[in-house]
Amino acid sequence: MPNFKPFLTLIALAFSTYGHAAPFELSATMGDQTQSSRHIDAEKSVNIFYKQAIRPGSLFNNYTGKEAVTSTLNFRGLPIIIAYPDTSSKLEFSIPSTGLSKTFQGRTREQSQALFLKYLSSRSDLLSEPSTHLIELSPIDLVAGNSNSLMSRGVSLDAQTLWFGSDAAADEQRFSAGINYTHMQSSATARVRAMHSDGVTLPLAYAYNLGQANHELIVSTPLGYTDAEGSKSYDANLGLSYRYPVNSNWTLGATSSARFTGSNDLGTSAWIGSAAIASSYVWEGDGWHLTLGNLLGYYNAFSLRVDSNTLNPDIANTVFRNGLFYSLDSQWEVGGDPLSWEIYLINTQYTGTKLFSNHQNEVGVRFGRQRNEQNTDIDFHGGVSFSKGENLESWQVNFGAWF
Repeated sequence: MPNFKPFLTLIALAFSTYGHAAPFELSATMGDQTQSSRHIDAEKSVNIFYKQAIRPGSLFNNYTGKEAVTSTLNFRGLPIIIAYPDTSSKLEFSIPSTGLSKTFQGRTREQSQALFLKYLSSRSDLLSEPSTHLIELSPIDLVAGNSNSLMSRGVSLDAQTLWFGSDAAADEQRFSAGINYTHMQSSATARVRAMHSDGVTLPLAYAYNLGQANHELIVSTPLGYTDAEGSKSYDANLGLSYRYPVNSNWTLGATSSARFTGSNDLGTSAWIGSAAIASSYVWEGDGWHLTLGNLLGYYNAFSLRVDSNTLNPDIANTVFRNGLFYSLDSQWEVGGDPLSWEIYLINTQYTGTKLFSNHQNEVGVRFGRQRNEQNTDIDFHGGVSFSKGENLESWQVNFGAWF
């Protein structure tokens, strides 16, 4: 019996390295017979696929070894095809999106299978290029391209941290905790159906003020969880940010971070290194504030070694994020400090590696203690927002506090 383990291992490793949390759609056709199924587990899905593709008798009871059979693993829009195109022993393997097409011809189908598996064993990098294509095709990729991806969460966190900081008093230490829930729904495209994901983030941080307002160091350690079409994933971040007040209204900042994501369901792992600079300028009047925030960042997914394979995702994006925040005092107070309403608009543009969604616009409203009030009590805010971007939309509910 042919050894199918190399085929399973190569596909699972190559695709999982890039963090693709989504159902797999499998289909096989023999004559007028068609069988299909959907799964959320990588190993199970790939195992079923190779049985259908290389040994069609495991699926079609009337298979004799002579029929033409085509089997497809649709990896969230990216088809991988194994076919016996006619009644001969010829086996064809192709990934159309990348232009890859190989033919294996033995005297029997068993010999063709053996040649195919030998080819896979000698090409540990075979599926690296398709993984880059998936960043563009998949609406629920773990690394980038959607509201619940590792890169998107990082951009949002970096901007929030550098624009607003902790609001600590001179030489004060503060801690931050909160919770964000995001629901993302993609649009159907020509190559992939509509999909959704739900994500929860805990934005944890520590800040130390360096002697004056907005002059501080901030260590961020947020944690995240995502359910994407039934596939569960987790992420974590370690970031260091520095904010410097040019004057009482203008603050500059810089940050660098390492971010990791993984999925037990899919055997997925990936990490991103990033650096960003930002500016925030505040105009203020009697009971109101208007803040302009700008961020320029670079986010790069680095190569990751899994077992004996080193795979390079080749994902790098320069990101522009700009926001306008208008805050107005309400009639309510907490501890003598006014509570305020805030409405905001944010635009985010990704350049570099082409993603499933390369730009988004967000509108939101928050209510809480006014950001620029310095005190030793708990500062808090909660709100909702809606984002609309290329190929997707999402809404978020958030709450956070500094104490």
